[in-house]
Amino acid sequence: MKTLTTILVCFFLIAGVALAAAIDGKWVSERKMNRGGEEVTIVTTFDLKSDGAKLTGTMSMPGFGGGEPRTIEIKDGKIDGNKFSFKTTMSTPNGDFTSAWEGTVEGDTLKGTSMREGGQGQPRPFEAKRK
Repeated sequence: MKTLTTILVCFFLIAGVALAAAIDGKWVSERKMNRGGEEVTIVTTFDLKSDGAKLTGTMSMPGFGGGEPRTIEIKDGKIDGNKFSFKTTMSTPNGDFTSAWEGTVEGDTLKGTSMREGGQGQPRPFEAKRK
């Protein structure tokens, strides 16, 4: 019985590491927005790396008004099985704002929501595909 318990514990530990590692890599999200009466597509690239329960990486997106792309560091990243969460802080002409991101890894797709901290706005759904 002791051997069976040890084997099961090892199996679940290895399975947890495998699920966390499934988030490693580049992911691309395309979101349509209305800016000034014109529909535009915002492409965001996530470059993610897991280390146990810790998630690190960057998020890249177009600059304001078509300017240089911005790269934003991911902070407070966590992985728990197929669930993930992290925060990003973006500097804008109107000041800095932090968004909380959370979701799940479903094969080659990340699905989740992002929400601006401070209760401003509604959660925005996002989906990213493995690149």
